[in-house]
Amino acid sequence: MWHKTFAGMLSGLIVMILVPSIISLIFPQLVGLILALGLVFALSAWAGVMTWCYGANTNKQAWLRAAKAAIPTIIIFIGVFLTATGPTV
Repeated sequence: MWHKTFAGMLSGLIVMILVPSIISLIFPQLVGLILALGLVFALSAWAGVMTWCYGANTNKQAWLRAAKAAIPTIIIFIGVFLTATGPTV
């Protein structure tokens, strides 16, 4: 049971933090609006990821679900971060 909770909480926090960050890197002129809306939608996304992981049948399945949510988000963030914040010529 603790494995499911920890998997959901960890991946949910990753999704909750990185998704608004990705959007704010893509649209830097709308940072205030994105962060304000991010509070509402990110908390919902976090709760969804936690519920999805907690609904798994086994601990291994919970960690696989957590990885399915967190790893693509991390990869997209790294790609956007490296392209959006690179040196300007």
